[in-house]
Amino acid sequence: MSQALVSVVIPFYKGEQYLEKTIDSVLQQSYNNFELLIINDGSPNAESSFFAKLCQKDNRITVLHKNNGGVACARQFGIAKAKGEFIAFCDQDDLWLPEKIAKQIPLFNNPEVGLVYCGAIEDHITEGRKVELPFFNSYRGNIYSSLIHKNEIVSCTAVARRSLLIDSQVFDADIELMGVDDWLAWLKMSLVCKVDFVKEYLAIHVFHGENYSSNEEKMYQAELVCLAKIKPIAQEKTLSGEVNYKQVEANIHLRYAEAFIFNGDFTVGADALLEAASALSSVKVKCKGFLFKYTPNAFLLLAQSLKRRVFS
Repeated sequence: MSQALVSVVIPFYKGEQYLEKTIDSVLQQSYNNFELLIINDGSPNAESSFFAKLCQKDNRITVLHKNNGGVACARQFGIAKAKGEFIAFCDQDDLWLPEKIAKQIPLFNNPEVGLVYCGAIEDHITEGRKVELPFFNSYRGNIYSSLIHKNEIVSCTAVARRSLLIDSQVFDADIELMGVDDWLAWLKMSLVCKVDFVKEYLAIHVFHGENYSSNEEKMYQAELVCLAKIKPIAQEKTLSGEVNYKQVEANIHLRYAEAFIFNGDFTVGADALLEAASALSSVKVKCKGFLFKYTPNAFLLLAQSLKRRVFS
């Protein structure tokens, strides 16, 4: 097990300024038995000389080209082409610490474990701040009933058994899932295997302002699509547990409503509150939604400004 081949899959699209640094962090792994598959997802203007330079870094690097289909499609393509028993995922702009794979692979000695992740540090480079994401013991073992409430597994931290990834067809290429396709993948995995984690920060999730996940309106809709897709799958599995899907849906609406209102998008936030009220049959939330929907924006902005001054 300790010498099992690991296939590292990195989807690539318009990320020339980030990819080389990401590759270097993979090449610095203390675990040597890996192949590195860079999946060029039809990136426009990507020159062959750029890819040739990358391949010269190490003979374990292979660049594969495909028509553009989105990150989930690129990951699924990489899984199909991979030779490794395990697949490690990394995005084109994220980084790994040298001991990441070496500390994750031993956890697969437990045959029930199909997915292993680790801690991630969020590096908001445009803001000059770093955040260490917390660990949750409820995200170890049979984690579906916890994971359905919120995705706490950062894609650049995940390593999975290739056989399970293929059998469960975890990555869905539906473009409406863009940004949360990994959440759906981990949810599918959590229905067929146990999950474990290394309680160390071994990856760096980089935010540079161009990340798709920064688009809150699209992420909001994508989470709702993810929930609609996983619900019928989970209901066929014994691990789905007694999940209150109305509450899960409402929590998505409430979480994004708070973000929209904080950013001054009061109409969008109000609509999200009203959706939450409908899911919960809550008069209180419904009244709050109407308040933000019909109060003039100028007044809401003034009240928000005064509140921030008071609590700053």
